[in-house]
Amino acid sequence: MAAFFQTLSNVFSTLGAAVFVPVMLFIIAKIMGLPFNKAFKSALLCAVGLTGFNLVINSYSGVISPVVNQMVKNAGVNLPVLDMGWQSTSVIAYSTNIGLIFIGIAILIQIVLFVTKWTDVFMASDLWNNYSFMVWGSMLYILTKNLWLSLGLMVAQLLYILLFSEACAKRWSTYYQYPNCCMTAPHHLESFPFAVGMNLLLGKLGFDKIKINAQSLQKKLGLFGEPMFIGLIVGAVIAVIGNFNALGTLQAWGTISSAAVSTAAIMAVFPKVAGIFANAFTSLTDAYKQKAVQKGEGREWYLSVNDAVGYGEPNTLVAGVILIPIMLGLAFVLPGNQVLPMADLVALPYMIEVFCCVSNGNIAKTIVMGAIWFSLGMVICSQLAPTFTEVALKAGFQLDQTGVFITSFGIMCHPLIAGLFYVFWSQNPILIAVAVSVYFVLYYIFKKNRGRFTDWMESCAENYSKE
Repeated sequence: MAAFFQTLSNVFSTLGAAVFVPVMLFIIAKIMGLPFNKAFKSALLCAVGLTGFNLVINSYSGVISPVVNQMVKNAGVNLPVLDMGWQSTSVIAYSTNIGLIFIGIAILIQIVLFVTKWTDVFMASDLWNNYSFMVWGSMLYILTKNLWLSLGLMVAQLLYILLFSEACAKRWSTYYQYPNCCMTAPHHLESFPFAVGMNLLLGKLGFDKIKINAQSLQKKLGLFGEPMFIGLIVGAVIAVIGNFNALGTLQAWGTISSAAVSTAAIMAVFPKVAGIFANAFTSLTDAYKQKAVQKGEGREWYLSVNDAVGYGEPNTLVAGVILIPIMLGLAFVLPGNQVLPMADLVALPYMIEVFCCVSNGNIAKTIVMGAIWFSLGMVICSQLAPTFTEVALKAGFQLDQTGVFITSFGIMCHPLIAGLFYVFWSQNPILIAVAVSVYFVLYYIFKKNRGRFTDWMESCAENYSKE
């Protein structure tokens, strides 16, 4: 059994989401009755889209990361917890023994819960992102040496995320225009309750009257309001700050121009790649609708897709890029923070997808929500950095220097999922029972009022778009 899980881990960590997500899509397409050629084309388009996302993001990271590093150097701030990025974190997660055990359990639970209609989200199509649970479970095991407690934590986190994903599914699907698709990345969906509450609060504070979104900016400012031009300006500003001490050199202006054009390019190119990915689901959606009509089925279900598909949506991308210097600046002045966000700053458009879809593309709301939530997360992450570092070291990760800790800004700076970790870490049966009971209460309330809740979410979004 251990050998099987090890092989499974090796497959996931080696092939990545760009391979096994399309494989799952092909299998689902065949189950839905699509002929081989259409099923294969859908899977291939999915693979091409995901690969395109990675190529664009990695290319952009290579340009913007040195600029961010220079910003940190110029600030002269010593923060001992280094952000080593979600990519390294995923490799670490799939290298831990507890992670190997859980991935088999996760697949079984996700499929069973969908087949039994406990959930209408097929999360097993995005197996890759289970590594987020595995990191938290591995840290708890390091601290408690209790296998069952660690597995219990990961299962509890999984159940909460599935519930939040189902509650957010229609809004996410509608906003990002992927019919009957949703996002289940644990490190993003955990912010859903906060996003719903803050969206209401900020709306009452007048943020719905602040028409800052890609569509309104383009309408009012023409060329100067297009995401591509906004990317040019924001990229240039970030680079100027990063090269402030060397503005008199030609090399600095070469870096500035490269960062500006690269940020403009990602604003322009990413939506094109997203269009390719979206085409992968056209045949599947048609087959789903046809099968539902033929069998008279009333079940509406959602296929989990990788979070990369929402990265290039104009409002998401603009808000995420603007948040890069904001989060870096907050890290310097935030009391109790020891985290230096670096590698995962480029991942901010991933991290704010829930905020953006809930607020229906309101950039002002999205930025405020992101700044607050991730600031709280950085303080929590600072406290957990030693444990995360120990997990990484035991998984074979090598530190480049002594006297520092490592973390992942994109995966670990999330208060709600961290809250569950603290509850299980307490090993207090009453607190654990309360946490589990809260899930079942929320599940019952949501299932009983699902239609009203999702209609209310869509109504809020429609009201903002009409103002």
